[in-house]
Amino acid sequence: GQKSWIEKTFCKRECIFVIPSTKDPNRCCCGQLTNQHLPPLPSGTASKNEEENKQVETQPEKWFVSKHTQSYPTDSYGMLEFQGGGSSNKAMYIRVSYDTKPDSLLHLMVKDWQLELPKLLISVHGGLQNFEMQPKLKQVFGKGLIKAAMTTGAWIFTGGVSTGVISHVGDALKDHSSKSRGRVCAVGIAPWGIVTRAYQTMSNPLSKLSVLNSSHTHFILADNGTLGRYGAEVKLRRQLEKHISLQKINTRMGQGVPVVGLMVEGGPNVVSIVLEYLREDPPVPVVVCDGSGRASDILSFAHKYCDEGGIINESLRDQLLVTIQKTFNYNKTQSHQLFAIIMECMKKRELVTVFRMGSEDQQDIEMAILTALLKGTKASAPDQLSLALAWNRVDIARSQIFVFGPHWPPSVTPARAMSRWEKQPSMWRTVQEGKKWRQLTRRVWPEKTASQAR
Repeated sequence: GQKSWIEKTFCKRECIFVIPSTKDPNRCCCGQLTNQHLPPLPSGTASKNEEENKQVETQPEKWFVSKHTQSYPTDSYGMLEFQGGGSSNKAMYIRVSYDTKPDSLLHLMVKDWQLELPKLLISVHGGLQNFEMQPKLKQVFGKGLIKAAMTTGAWIFTGGVSTGVISHVGDALKDHSSKSRGRVCAVGIAPWGIVTRAYQTMSNPLSKLSVLNSSHTHFILADNGTLGRYGAEVKLRRQLEKHISLQKINTRMGQGVPVVGLMVEGGPNVVSIVLEYLREDPPVPVVVCDGSGRASDILSFAHKYCDEGGIINESLRDQLLVTIQKTFNYNKTQSHQLFAIIMECMKKRELVTVFRMGSEDQQDIEMAILTALLKGTKASAPDQLSLALAWNRVDIARSQIFVFGPHWPPSVTPARAMSRWEKQPSMWRTVQEGKKWRQLTRRVWPEKTASQAR
């Protein structure tokens, strides 16, 4: 029954028209070699005369996913066992069309893969090319990411393939699973066409999926009928993240699943991803890992020197433009275009948290992630407290919520929340501390508290 549901619900895509590429006549525009291509479907309406045929030949057709691919029931899904064996090297996977509905995917993840809905979603973005990370930063990044996921019941989303930032995430996951029984839920959302291109160059067909990072627990492979190209996964991943954010953490709370973007190194596309997150409704807060290189370091620099309106002084502006040119080997026009996107990001700089290793206010990246979420959400103090409760993080409540005593609305007393929290003594102690703090702040800031009460 489950098999038939999967094959009825999810599709794969195959290119069904050979349109030779202008760059390589031996390949179709979809990326497949013409001699390995699926034969075109028999056409129902043949060309009326030779003149029409000539016209088609003189005007090369542009390739479109919607026009030149056909969807078929998916035939690639189930359990994937990476070479090397061991339970930690098994993962669930599915090949799906790039336009799959996110509610169907979430249903598969919860019902078929038997995942619990996350209480937090950490979406990691960064460079796809391999890069070195300072050993200390790599250690702090890996430990903090895993701790944030483990203590809150989070899912981690990555690009799934074993290169660039994903291999660094994979190393952290591998290190964790080798020391503990529990596995972090890490979902790789990768393009099917990248996976199959790797397969073509390998002698062993069983190596087909070895391009994927073996430390992940699940893979969603997005298919738009192309081969050897990125892109099919972008919209699918974003829509799935949005759909997950609309799910309620539990029935008693109005709070949806919080999403945070974590940026490590990266090319110019990472800057665009940051802007896309900040423009979401509601916006998605972003943590940028300073010192990891390229786009992340440029965003960190802009964040440090921009004022609240997202304005930077002229000498620093010129310095930033030169850095962009050198980092990405850009000409002046390209540099100015990327600079404009960075400045758009800085208009919402309050939603961007920069993690700087060794800075006094951020001891680890895990706290940067969780505080960025509280900073990013417009939730009231009681809702923020509920979130900290859902994460089971009393320390977050103490350090980040009750510290803003005057902002705790007088109408919502911790006593009203007692029925929800009485079974968790540590959280209740924190609530009581918050109450004392509010009483204290009333004495210190009576006018402010009174005006807020009104």
